[in-house]
Amino acid sequence: MIGDLRKVHLVGIGGDGMSGLARLLWQGGAKISGSDAQSSGKLQEVREWAEVFIGHDPAHLPLKVDLVVFSSAVAPNNPELRAASPHALLPRLYALGHLLKDRALVAVVGTHGKTTTTTWLTYLLRHGGLLPGHYVGGQIPGLPSATWGKDKIFVAEVDESDGRFICLNPALVVLTSIDGDHLQNFRGFAGLKRAFSLFLSRSQRVVASLDDPTVAELIRDRPDAITFGLDERADFRARGISFFGERSVFELLAFGRPAGEVEVPGPGVHNVRNALAAIAAGYVLGLPLETLRQGLALAPRPRRRLEILEENGYLVVDDYAHHPTELAAGIAALRAGWPGRRIVAIFQPHRYTRTALLARQFGEVLARADAVVVTEIYPAFEEPIPGVSGQSVAEAIRCAGGKALFRAELAQAMEAAAELIRPGDIVVGFGAGDIWRLTKEMARSLSSSS
Repeated sequence: MIGDLRKVHLVGIGGDGMSGLARLLWQGGAKISGSDAQSSGKLQEVREWAEVFIGHDPAHLPLKVDLVVFSSAVAPNNPELRAASPHALLPRLYALGHLLKDRALVAVVGTHGKTTTTTWLTYLLRHGGLLPGHYVGGQIPGLPSATWGKDKIFVAEVDESDGRFICLNPALVVLTSIDGDHLQNFRGFAGLKRAFSLFLSRSQRVVASLDDPTVAELIRDRPDAITFGLDERADFRARGISFFGERSVFELLAFGRPAGEVEVPGPGVHNVRNALAAIAAGYVLGLPLETLRQGLALAPRPRRRLEILEENGYLVVDDYAHHPTELAAGIAALRAGWPGRRIVAIFQPHRYTRTALLARQFGEVLARADAVVVTEIYPAFEEPIPGVSGQSVAEAIRCAGGKALFRAELAQAMEAAAELIRPGDIVVGFGAGDIWRLTKEMARSLSSSS
């Protein structure tokens, strides 16, 4: 599987994608070490089979290391990267591509919906009697984030953010959406489209959303593509959608013919589309529609995807959304699944570049909540940009007619939210940083005080 790679060191090993890659390397027989900026629950799991260091220091590099892997969240001036031999350095996706060169790669890509679609497709293949490998950039109840599997098929969530995804050679691409994000790495939206177009050209087969106008434009060059969505022209289509709390139900149409009712283990129209993507891909990979339809109702939903933490007079929800489109989908899903309840949102912006580009759009979307508390920006590896802060998002919410407070620290935001909420409210934390700490604490405190 991994050739001559005996010692591998991963810089940023605590991230979901990096820890999953580390697990694949470990399963393949390599001795694993790695470092991360701070401790986390994920690192406690990784410590069971890897040597883990907190903080970044050249002394953490093993002697005679064969490979040093790094993620796009690691700054170029990281001391471990600077100390490593240039010949040993490899970005995360390049390393993944090397490991999977002999597998039939099913690459799930797109700005939104990757983690859930990958999770559901993996589960459906297993439900259908296959044992694919998988690699998911999130935590899945009942499944590891990555494993080799036993069949030739390998399902992987593929991140487009740094542009390196075009190094892969997939047997099947499942394309969920293309939206304006990480544009600084593509010199604008046109560059992002070109990258996705190139990636599609490298794939043997394509499953793609017909609801996304940019995706629909790109697949004009792929008349063999299988499509999904709510669009009446889609090969796999949903109609008659209903929402019931955490679950959604629709009638499936496959190539224009009724194929039965589908129960989706997730709220909102966006999860209906994720379900259609997984069903369409499963069909292309040879599973019967009835197996796919029945299996989906049993599938797990990834952590931090409108995850219900507490329901005891208050509904406390934790969600990974960090882009305006994702926030809009999350708020709409909560409105549809729990109609009539107030929504108090706590939003932690993620990255200065994203906030600078999309502050107004964040404001317009978050104004749809009944009240919002905005924290300071979670920087990832980025340096601050003068004049860009969470305060600008709060101001944008107020300009859009919403109610918003700015509280820089998570503890301050929690206190502010506690004063805003009342029994029966939905309290939702949005963000890709460490806001999960706040929602977890709110779930505990609201439960104990009920």
